Amino acid sequence: MGFEQPVTLPNLPGMFFRSLFTVARNDQAEAGVQTLRAEFTAPAFSVTQLTRYQQAFDGFVSEVPLTLMYCLAQRVHLAQMLGEEFPWPAPGLVHVSNSLEQHHTIQPSEGFHIKAVIKLPARGPNVSPRRLRPKFTVEFWQQGQHVVTCVSEYQVMPKQSERPRKSRERKIVDAPCDPWQKINVWSLGCKVARDYARLSGDFNPIHLHPLLSRWFGFEQPIIHGMYMSARALAEIERHAQRPVHKLDVTFKRPVPLPAQVTLWHQLHEDGSGSYQICGTTDYLQRLEGTFALAQDY
Repeated sequence: MGFEQPVTLPNLPGMFFRSLFTVARNDQAEAGVQTLRAEFTAPAFSVTQLTRYQQAFDGFVSEVPLTLMYCLAQRVHLAQMLGEEFPWPAPGLVHVSNSLEQHHTIQPSEGFHIKAVIKLPARGPNVSPRRLRPKFTVEFWQQGQHVVTCVSEYQVMPKQSERPRKSRERKIVDAPCDPWQKINVWSLGCKVARDYARLSGDFNPIHLHPLLSRWFGFEQPIIHGMYMSARALAEIERHAQRPVHKLDVTFKRPVPLPAQVTLWHQLHEDGSGSYQICGTTDYLQRLEGTFALAQDY
């Protein structure tokens, strides 16, 4: 099955409103593995968008940061989630991993042709909820050149469980040691999530208010994973004074707000490196990933 004719990528406010009606979906219906495909077109980022994003994360060297491309990819994800073939409610999906790779220079003044694929896992009443992880691959093209690929995996979260949740023991682990270097500590209040929602358009209720986040199993709002990844990317670029052309991240634990976290990283001679964000006092890993600094495309 090939791609459909490209359509203009819808704007977020309208899609977000429509996503609220997907909570009634019968996501227990049995089905095998499926592939959903779509194509979109989107205009270039405006100067205002680029400026606001750059200002929100101090340190970017890249003219168009890779994590900003995820914001566009997420619009694609939501557009596909609204399709009748997508089986789960759009609100409440939790982002568990992401990779972004730049293949050619992104032209800030050029629009995008977008090719999108979702790999839907098998589902049904006998499938473990842990296996419900749709994978979204989004390719961005400009003037016939493939400029960026974004691959994202989400976890389908059940609605509020009937069983009382067991309290988890608070673990204390050792701080990262050499060759890890601590490069920044951040204090995150609840306002950070609301500010990033307005910046990115990601108004998933798990990030916004305790009454909404509890519906999906979180006692407190959790910070957007890609906010953390963007902040790490900006810090890595500021530290290296070079743009990053490849970034991946795995979200290990949610970060309930308010929180204080620490960014650690290590850089290798070939321009590749690793990073992780841990709790400042308990050192529990919240996310980890790798990166590669840009060479010539």
